[in-house]
Amino acid sequence: KGIPPYLKQPKIFIPLIIIILVGLALFLKGLFIAALVNGQPILRLTVIQELEKQGGKQALSSLVNQTLILQEAKKKNIQVSQEEVDKSAKQIEDSLKTQGQNLDTALTMQGLTRQDFLMQLKLRSLVEKLLAAEIKVTDKEINEYIEKNKETLPTNLKEDEIKKGVREQLKQQKLAGKSQEWLASLNKNAKINYFINY
Repeated sequence: KGIPPYLKQPKIFIPLIIIILVGLALFLKGLFIAALVNGQPILRLTVIQELEKQGGKQALSSLVNQTLILQEAKKKNIQVSQEEVDKSAKQIEDSLKTQGQNLDTALTMQGLTRQDFLMQLKLRSLVEKLLAAEIKVTDKEINEYIEKNKETLPTNLKEDEIKKGVREQLKQQKLAGKSQEWLASLNKNAKINYFINY
């Protein structure tokens, strides 16, 4: 009397269970199996272990640095807005377009997603703000650079455009040097416990 109608008709019930089990197996297969080679599975865990062997040390180091930068920015109450990140991304995208390139293609070639790229821009902007006092470029430095490199500078630009370009170039050079020292110092002074050695 209390048996549901679908249990009374096993012809409908059994195929329904089979469909559910097959669907579940197909869904879970991607979670555990990366590929089948002539019926032999390659487990996803095996792929992850191989990737760790090939680039685990570099990936972990990058994530440690990212965490240190975000912690330092939070400690010093320095922020980068999404608008700032988007503006930097647009400048790079526009620059690539003038060279006949596409940002998404360039990112794919480097193995980066757009999200990775935006995070890199955010981190770079945070580092620039954190090191702002140490990467200032003086007018004297700009004039000396222009004097030494007269022959290589473009002749079709106005003087202020040249100075603006030189200022940015010198700033990026200082940033590259100072940020390496600064990150090394952060790593040295941070309490980092490694549980995996690559």
